[in-house]
Amino acid sequence: MHVSFTAHDAKSSTSSSNLIEYLDKENQLNNINNEVNNYENYFDTNYDSVNSNQKIDAQDIINNLDSNRGSQKLSSSNFYMINISPSKYELQHMEKIAEKELNSRGIYDNKNEASKLYYNEQKDELMKMQLKLYTKDVMTSYAENFNRDIYVNESKLPNDLEKKSLNLETEKAFKEFLKEKNINLSSDNDKENVKSKEWISLNNVAIKSESDKSYCIEIDLKEKGKAEVFVPKSTLQVQKDGTYKLPKSLYEEKEKEVISKNKLVEIQCDSINKKTININKNPTKIIEFNKKDNRFKDRLSFAIDEKDLKIKDGNYYVSEHLLKEKESYAIQNAVTKEFQNEKENIYNKLATEKGFDMTKRPLTEKDLMWYGKVETSRTYKHNDKIILENQRNQKEHKGNLHRNSKGEIIKVGDVKEGNQYHVHVVVSRHDKTMENPRNKISLSPLANQKENNMNNGAKVGFDRNNFIQKTETIFDSKFNYNRPLDKSYESYKNQSKSSTSQAIENKVTNKGKQLIMKHAGINEAKRIINPIADIKKELGIANIPSRLPTSIKDLALKVTKKILSQGIDIG
Repeated sequence: MHVSFTAHDAKSSTSSSNLIEYLDKENQLNNINNEVNNYENYFDTNYDSVNSNQKIDAQDIINNLDSNRGSQKLSSSNFYMINISPSKYELQHMEKIAEKELNSRGIYDNKNEASKLYYNEQKDELMKMQLKLYTKDVMTSYAENFNRDIYVNESKLPNDLEKKSLNLETEKAFKEFLKEKNINLSSDNDKENVKSKEWISLNNVAIKSESDKSYCIEIDLKEKGKAEVFVPKSTLQVQKDGTYKLPKSLYEEKEKEVISKNKLVEIQCDSINKKTININKNPTKIIEFNKKDNRFKDRLSFAIDEKDLKIKDGNYYVSEHLLKEKESYAIQNAVTKEFQNEKENIYNKLATEKGFDMTKRPLTEKDLMWYGKVETSRTYKHNDKIILENQRNQKEHKGNLHRNSKGEIIKVGDVKEGNQYHVHVVVSRHDKTMENPRNKISLSPLANQKENNMNNGAKVGFDRNNFIQKTETIFDSKFNYNRPLDKSYESYKNQSKSSTSQAIENKVTNKGKQLIMKHAGINEAKRIINPIADIKKELGIANIPSRLPTSIKDLALKVTKKILSQGIDIG
């Protein structure tokens, strides 16, 4: 099973209209001179095998997606596309299930053209039905993978002004809680500096660069000489004579900062761990320092670029300023990890005392806004392996070119042959349950932070590896598919990391495990305990829609047209 994610490019357009129109391309291709209306409708969470004829208007989808915004800026992605593509072997397995279901209903593939047309049309519908039902289960797993909660009663939540007041009270109470544990976050002092009312005039200030919220300025620190420091934009004031002024306390803090940058101190730690990581695609050597802090259960951990360190007699030295920054960051991470739940509890307790209902429940697929569309064809792109090989071989005047079943050389834009069923799912970044944008949950499948929390205690991050493995597990259970372990996602990951010899060893081991599991009945046990329904049961009660004419006369006319246009032998 191949699953991939594409983020909405908000810089190109804030609307989903371009994407939905793009997904409509196959309908336009299918219905040119076609004897049957092959328009494929979108489906959503309400789809099931009994009420299978959903007709969701494309413009309604655009309106719903575009209006379902949270508190993110318009420059942020507002939706994502999930591409779900079964492998050749998975599609073959689904095809067999469809054929067996049709045979059980007395529908067979035979030489009679009308019957053959009906058989193929019904088989196509069953293939699409299986993919739609599978996609619903995938989206259930998608929601679960975020491990997020949603409020039960939005009408009983505080409004924006009430939230602001609650947040201030929570911060104050949480600060007192930390002080009792002898934890004082350094950012508290920085805020006091910004609020200082006493100012100091500066001469020879040069602004070197700026960001959204700060300036990098060069200032004269008297006997300490000139130095570059960062200051918040709101703290640097221009005077009438063209000179600048800063809050005195902030100036003094920057003075201490420059001194500490030039002062080396030894790093006290219990253990170190040397690593090489990629920063902007460049390998960078770092050293991770770990040390015990009795205020926290886990050890504090921080990493420093090796080039910023001085090593003497086996001890590590770094500027006092950088060490304070790293230790402060480590403490803040430890506070978030160990005491974030306490902060959320304080907030909820204060809110409950004021009459608000802060009860939550797990987020489910029903809370998501998503729309799926099954497609049955693909075209060759410029970066496809076959296209690249053909271009290379043509350039080198080699004769072994890839050709289609008609003997024609395959080129960009050609329709791929064979079974090409796949699903595109467009899913909103935000839940559809909450009405107030500030109450909506932001859900990004491309967020890499795992097991982290935001300031309000909500979990963030999406484990894509776990999700992709779940899509395989769901497929195997739902379709009773005995997946070869050497073709699993886990095996693919192992092989990509291993050498060729290791990959062969894994393949042999996996086949052995597969044989043992099969004869031990473990695969059957896994299928039984899994809550996902067997696809055969769902198809057994399905109302298979038909796009063919109901009138015998009209059907005969369609078949005749097909025979004349394609030169079909009816003998």
